[in-house]
Amino acid sequence: MTASTSSTPEPAALPARPGAYPDGRTPLADAVLAVARRDIATFHALPLSHGRSIRDSHMRETYEALFGVAQLAADVSYSGTMLDSFFRPRGPLREAQRLAARSFGADATFFLSAGTSTANRVALTALTQPGSRVLADRSCHQSVHFALNSLGVEVAYAPMQRCCDGCPRTYADLPRLLEMFRAAAAEGRPFDTVVLSAVSYDGVRYDLPTVLTELASVHPTVSVLVDEAWGAAHRFHPRLRPLTALHAVETLRAADPRFALNVAVTHSAHKSMSALRQGSYLHLIGDGEAQERTAQALFQHHTTSPSWPVLASLDLARLQAETEGEALLGRSLGLASTLRVELATDPRLSAYRPLGPDGHLTDAAQLVSDDPTRVLVDISALGITAADFRRMLFDEYALYVARESGDAVLFHIHIGVDEATLLRLLDALRTIQRTYRSASAALATGTSEHFIIAYPPGIPITVPGEKLCERTLSQIDELRSSGCEIYTLRNPTVSARELAVQAAVTGSVPTTVDHLPARASTSESRTSTSESRPVECRTEQLAGAAAAVSAAGTTAATVTAAATAVVTS
Repeated sequence: MTASTSSTPEPAALPARPGAYPDGRTPLADAVLAVARRDIATFHALPLSHGRSIRDSHMRETYEALFGVAQLAADVSYSGTMLDSFFRPRGPLREAQRLAARSFGADATFFLSAGTSTANRVALTALTQPGSRVLADRSCHQSVHFALNSLGVEVAYAPMQRCCDGCPRTYADLPRLLEMFRAAAAEGRPFDTVVLSAVSYDGVRYDLPTVLTELASVHPTVSVLVDEAWGAAHRFHPRLRPLTALHAVETLRAADPRFALNVAVTHSAHKSMSALRQGSYLHLIGDGEAQERTAQALFQHHTTSPSWPVLASLDLARLQAETEGEALLGRSLGLASTLRVELATDPRLSAYRPLGPDGHLTDAAQLVSDDPTRVLVDISALGITAADFRRMLFDEYALYVARESGDAVLFHIHIGVDEATLLRLLDALRTIQRTYRSASAALATGTSEHFIIAYPPGIPITVPGEKLCERTLSQIDELRSSGCEIYTLRNPTVSARELAVQAAVTGSVPTTVDHLPARASTSESRTSTSESRPVECRTEQLAGAAAAVSAAGTTAATVTAAATAVVTS
């Protein structure tokens, strides 16, 4: 073999159990902190380090507000003997990687500061050769597809399947994947590498012990990449650990010392652990040659300017997971369970329908199960789109939900979600239901009790007593799609039946001046009166109300909530 371009991490001595580490060391984080505390002037690169290039700049305050003085000091550009070499680690980085390998149960662990997309490319470069045959899970991340497309390999994809009609999640058809793997081996053309996406974005976990056992029994020298990006923290809780890739390998090794698979596992540490964004682990199970190929692939694909704060955060995240991970994940599991129970039992949350873990992914033959830290919720009963719902949570309640799938949104109850955060979410969900259940009721076919107004231009589409038909509802959908906001204001004094009778007899529509929320939706206060008088519905009043609402920056949800408050007061 030719001389190594880079050195491999020192093999890790595996502990008896995860978390059994009395020393509590974070060698890389300590080393980065030590150089950050020194006022070192650099003649190399990174003028921003220690804030030197902005000390007299009018932009200094903005920089420090965004990044903080400590972050600017820690973002350094030292390598080699000054701190450590990223590609030939001999000092604190090497020790930090050794501790991480011991913690996760790997033969070697590499730290990356360029994200798991890069980690997947590194792993596939190491595990494949031009012309080799690869069987890939079709649901894998785009980085896997891009890498395979450029490596000169022959790729076959296992198909995907949908959970069921009531749940929009998709995942690999693992029985079919194993069938394809067995058939190829029987034909004398076995797959050299298999790629699996073990924990999906929307909460599907693979039965890796069963899958890896089958792969090893059919073709003992196959290489496997497990993209476990969303499951890094799962290693550190007994309920979640059994389905993790590295634990599955440990179990297989214990049962059969001849186990010889080369297995690479990638973790987006920042997705489930306390690591900075783009912090990623690449774990390897395999012989020295596999580790050397991985180290050389890292040299080919990773930036030569790694972020030392990101790398240091991987060291810190590992120690926190060892010492506090089980308790933190236990809290996450409890909060996720609480959210499901509240959605299923609280009448004020009846518009939300949790999808799983009960009733979905319960067929063991499919080799998949629910990730209990994720709660997928159907919101279709609200009468608004999932995109609008996400935007409302972000804009009005400072709550961010990243994933939508059809009429469902996904809540990831990670270790950064605490009891207070969950209470904020539940309060927001109740408020939104009060608002939009009323609005949804207004958009039912039949005789309407509401003013339904599109703004702009602020002209009623219907007034109380008029019929709502499918054609009108289609018109409302078109207006909403074109960017109009739809306001629904209920007449609180007269039932739909009475309105229909009065409209048929007199041709007029009774309403109350106090019902129009032009002032109620602004910062001005108003004393309501129980006295009402019939008036003709005036378009300019409704337009003025909507304009005042728009000028005040108030949303349709707030308008409807105000109208509902009038009704119930």
